[in-house]
Amino acid sequence: AKALKLHVFSGQKDPGFYYGEAVELTLKELRTNIESYSGQKVAFNGVITVNDNNGIYVESLDAESGLYFGMYVYYGFNLSAAGLEILQVGNEVRIVGSVQFYEGGGTWQVSDVSYRVMKPDDPNNLQKLSEGNQPSYALTDPATFKGKVTIEGEEGSNEFPYAQLVMGTSLAMKDLKVVDIYTTTNEDSSSKGAMTLTCQAPDGSMIDVRTTVLKDANGNTVTADAYMGKTIDIRGIVDYYNGAYQIKVFSTNDITVH
Repeated sequence: AKALKLHVFSGQKDPGFYYGEAVELTLKELRTNIESYSGQKVAFNGVITVNDNNGIYVESLDAESGLYFGMYVYYGFNLSAAGLEILQVGNEVRIVGSVQFYEGGGTWQVSDVSYRVMKPDDPNNLQKLSEGNQPSYALTDPATFKGKVTIEGEEGSNEFPYAQLVMGTSLAMKDLKVVDIYTTTNEDSSSKGAMTLTCQAPDGSMIDVRTTVLKDANGNTVTADAYMGKTIDIRGIVDYYNGAYQIKVFSTNDITVH
């Protein structure tokens, strides 16, 4: 492709990429109308709750609905050191990037973020607005998580699956009984040792909790024996995998065993 000057080497603009000014919006507006912003450059504010796998999760509270709305932002491998410094957990930031559908995970994300050190006030830059903020970890009832919610918009009300609406936000659940555990065993996978905990809520509904590869205080991988058959409280991020919504947990500190 490089030799023949094709694709990214052609010198031509990508017809599927929006090169205009960023659309200023809220995470609520983005999440409730995500498909209409596909390929567009957007700008929004949010608090960073997790930094994982070359990406961050950000969320913000919508005062009107009382809900948190969130987004996964992929910054990749080429962001400058100054840009990475801005993307610290607890920072409230202004994100500017392109809305993309991630085929591999079946989810939406924002990518193409950048920071130009010589132009810190560039409106296309990442910007730190404040620091010392905490994830909401909104205490959520399993029935609510499995249900639907109506959101009022400029053109009337729309009903959404609750979990779809709060994708990428932090939440907490209590009193989940672990009834089954699947552990990734693929030797070639970076997720070897990660677990999916199938949990039963007090109302009988089932909640999937996906972990990263968890380590104990001695650096040893935590195995299924630590949680199988136990009742747990969890804190994590709303995620989506294989057609279903789940809660992703990143640390043993976010799982409390009764």
